[in-house]
Amino acid sequence: MKAEGVEQAIVSVIRQESEAGRLISAAGILHLLAGQSRCPLQAEGFDSLLKIVLDANEDIHELAAGNNSRHFYSSLFLTGAYAAILLQKQGDPLRLIAQTVRQNSADYTRPVPLDLFTHPPFDLTRQEVLNDLEHMAALEEFRDIARTTTSASSVFFYSTLYLEPGHASMLAEWFDVGQFDNP
Repeated sequence: MKAEGVEQAIVSVIRQESEAGRLISAAGILHLLAGQSRCPLQAEGFDSLLKIVLDANEDIHELAAGNNSRHFYSSLFLTGAYAAILLQKQGDPLRLIAQTVRQNSADYTRPVPLDLFTHPPFDLTRQEVLNDLEHMAALEEFRDIARTTTSASSVFFYSTLYLEPGHASMLAEWFDVGQFDNP
């Protein structure tokens, strides 16, 4: 198969995985395409093909993980923020929760409902989140992650680096109860 065909096959794999809500690693692309008889592919020269694909397709993006692995997604199907969460999800769930809580506290001045972490792309159980929060409380690097409970018994998280406890509680109450009671 000519180089152009291999490049198109790479783009196709990345877009298919993105449409399914997944990232794909460089190793995953190589493995998938090397297994197809119509697309024999060798590790040698694969990096240069990936660079060509990235340069030629505005929707194809690369994310690097902490272990130096490379992952790809198409912005036709995934946002950069969603793809970053998918990548972080592969690592430490404590850091994922903390980073999400800190970002929301800092950038949007809002606490995060526990239920957020039970839906895609996080897909944690309620108990996993509560266990992670308990574990985080014992670690110095996560001491800023706090929780508040609304009058409707919903749990919200916030970072004390960006939100005062009283303000976070008031916002959580508004998001959970107040906004629905006030037209």
